[in-house]
Amino acid sequence: RRGGVYAIYFDDNSNVIGYRVLLSGTTRNCSGGKSPWNTWISCEETGRGQCFQVTADPRHPNFGRPQETKLGGNGGNFEAVAVDGRDPAFPVFFVSEDAGYGALRRYTGRGPPGWDYLHRDGGDTQFLEFIPGSNRFRWT
Repeated sequence: RRGGVYAIYFDDNSNVIGYRVLLSGTTRNCSGGKSPWNTWISCEETGRGQCFQVTADPRHPNFGRPQETKLGGNGGNFEAVAVDGRDPAFPVFFVSEDAGYGALRRYTGRGPPGWDYLHRDGGDTQFLEFIPGSNRFRWT
């Protein structure tokens, strides 16, 4: 099934004043999540899916230029993105997969936060691993 991300624009009186396709050509886009810099991460819920960053802000330099992020790695059946933004200089992204034994990924980027944080080489992806026979886990 085809997917995508769309924006509806409203005026101050809640009237619809515009509509725009922000991302197309993707498959089964699921919930995704908001970045700390007010962009949207859209997740494909399909076996080799990816996560894409888009912005609905026409003033943003990447408006109309969605970009695949490093969050998806080699692909997956992605559901959602959440961010631990307690330290604004070092946001940590979590990506879940919608599968019986789907992975939970933790991604830390490199360099200053902002659009490029999710696209630069050198970030670190770890997977949550539950330790058998205990109530403990580790990131591997």
